[in-house]
Amino acid sequence: MSHAQVAALLFACVAPFSGFLVWRAIPIGRLLAIVNRSGAPAPRIGGVAVALAFWFGIALSFALPVDRFSVEVERIALIGLAGTAIVLFMLVDDAVGLAPKVKLGIQIAVALVMILPRFRSQFHGIAIDQFNAPLLGQVRLSLPIAAVVTVVWFVSMMNAINWIDGIDGLAPTVTLVAAIILFLHTYFWPRGDPQFTISILPLVLGAALIGFLPFNWFPARITLGDAGSNFLGLTIAAIAIVGGAKLATALLVLGLPLLDLIWVTVARAARRQPIATGDKSHLHHRLLARGWGVVRIVGFVGGVSLFFGVLSLLLPNKETKFAAMLALAVVLLFTVGRPGLRSQG
Repeated sequence: MSHAQVAALLFACVAPFSGFLVWRAIPIGRLLAIVNRSGAPAPRIGGVAVALAFWFGIALSFALPVDRFSVEVERIALIGLAGTAIVLFMLVDDAVGLAPKVKLGIQIAVALVMILPRFRSQFHGIAIDQFNAPLLGQVRLSLPIAAVVTVVWFVSMMNAINWIDGIDGLAPTVTLVAAIILFLHTYFWPRGDPQFTISILPLVLGAALIGFLPFNWFPARITLGDAGSNFLGLTIAAIAIVGGAKLATALLVLGLPLLDLIWVTVARAARRQPIATGDKSHLHHRLLARGWGVVRIVGFVGGVSLFFGVLSLLLPNKETKFAAMLALAVVLLFTVGRPGLRSQG
């Protein structure tokens, strides 16, 4: 089978399987009483179905003619182990609620599951130990610093996706856009040495999300829950690293959620407010306050993510990508004013 045929088969199998799992999860969530604690009482176990569909797709890829190096197999296993852990622990949070410090501890521990094997050698584990920076060129990090940076990367991505999962369809749409861009980046680039085996990861994740989105579109029949949003953030963060450090691509395509995370966190700290305490200062809350509808907000954030994601594929060097990141910050600033600097109720 050609690479295109393998990709098409995986997509054709995973997307409907995900839709079936999500459909079956709706009555199960109601039966178990794992539903949203505010707003419409929709079941909040959709993320479990998305995770199962993703793992089904990865398992199926091992039955197809896909040649992988042993280091790739180990990294996929680490993503699977960490992903399973975050889903199970955060499912407890969806069911009974966990303290913010406990959830943060879980996020750090799960990130370390993927990072610690790197201390054996550079051929093990998943860590950001080098990256390209504007003006500086390639930056190499010592292992202890790389471990800290990678923990921050994973935790930030998990919380960024979790925090934008406040209105129907937003988190899965933005993550779907990121999966599409990362798939294109690894399937077609670098031109002379594409990474087909790595491209399977965002392909399968995107297919799982396509099966989920019709059920999560406004008005949602089911939501991701903390298990699902943390799983998406963790997985997309890992894919960006194992895909040859596609960090600039991930930063551009997920720039709005990440900037919202940073600014809201800084604002809460400045107000001496507990960072994990919810308020109405997030990007989507401010747009709702301006009279935007849910579908319009999802379309805007998804469209901006897609635009800057495509730019990340077309821009020729790290300096122009950095300029695009600054432009993205300006887009957020002028769209919602000074995000996160004051609560809207």
